[in-house]
Amino acid sequence: MYNPFYQNYYNQGYAAQGAQTQSNTFVPIPSEEDARNCPIQRGSSITFRDENLPYIYIKTLGFGQLDSPIFEKYRIIKEDAQSTRKAENSPQKDETDKLSNYVTKAEYGQICDEIDHLKETVERLRKELGA
Repeated sequence: MYNPFYQNYYNQGYAAQGAQTQSNTFVPIPSEEDARNCPIQRGSSITFRDENLPYIYIKTLGFGQLDSPIFEKYRIIKEDAQSTRKAENSPQKDETDKLSNYVTKAEYGQICDEIDHLKETVERLRKELGA
């Protein structure tokens, strides 16, 4: 059903910018609220760039009549070339740091032996106390 008055309810500037999303461009927008309120056509997606905050918003609407828009928010983090190179050269260090949270097989074996010894001690004490 066509409603000729529908266009009066939203900012036509955003609707015109929405057509740009066909070429995967970012639509500049003043706030997250404006991005959330921007109308979207069924079966399309619009990527917004917040003009005042370091965020990107993606609003997507499926083809179904009962589909609701999906709104995603991403924070932009600027990295300089030097920190990027350091990160690329040090994945081994990150893996080593993660592995330091784990026990080795030998350490695991010692822990199991200690647990077995404690179980034997508890059983022996139970028998002595008659419990």
